[in-house]
Amino acid sequence: MKDFRESKWCLPVCALFFIVQSCAGTKDRQSPHRPVEKPARAAISAEQHMAAGRYQKAIDEYTVERRSRPRDQALVQKYAKSLEEIKAVADKALDTEAFASAGTTYDVLLKNYSCFTGFAGMLSFDREHLITKLSLCRKSLSTQGFQEYRKGNLGEAIALWQSLLAFDPYNADIKAAVKTATLQQKNLQDTAAGR
Repeated sequence: MKDFRESKWCLPVCALFFIVQSCAGTKDRQSPHRPVEKPARAAISAEQHMAAGRYQKAIDEYTVERRSRPRDQALVQKYAKSLEEIKAVADKALDTEAFASAGTTYDVLLKNYSCFTGFAGMLSFDREHLITKLSLCRKSLSTQGFQEYRKGNLGEAIALWQSLLAFDPYNADIKAAVKTATLQQKNLQDTAAGR
């Protein structure tokens, strides 16, 4: 009878021992060094830059965050979505013939295109598409500038050409046109002032 009583308590004690060990083992498997992932501060900052129209800063934030979390597919999807939003802004500007704004925005995407490696296939555009759109913006601003120049609207011509130089700063022909128009404008002002 005594053996029966001891075995009666032995079974629950052993079961309790295994339960405690199993819980302790689970706790050991959970790494205290691996916290639950929260949206990264850089990704949140990138979204704020996007909302404010600071596209280069948004791309910079996403690029840095992607380097630190290269396998985070949710981050890549947010990044790609933001790039598509930037392109949509450029497309809308182009549709309304706001060539300076469109050119500047397409230029941001083109300059950063190498950062999109690994997920460029998710995007609706490629490098050639951006080059084509930028070329259209350049040509349109150049043409508009020369039209204003021929009409004698030197200030307007200079403004159009300078907006082109904002995203194409090494365009020697446009630099020369700005220099010529600025000199002519100064000469006309001097003549009008009687100098």
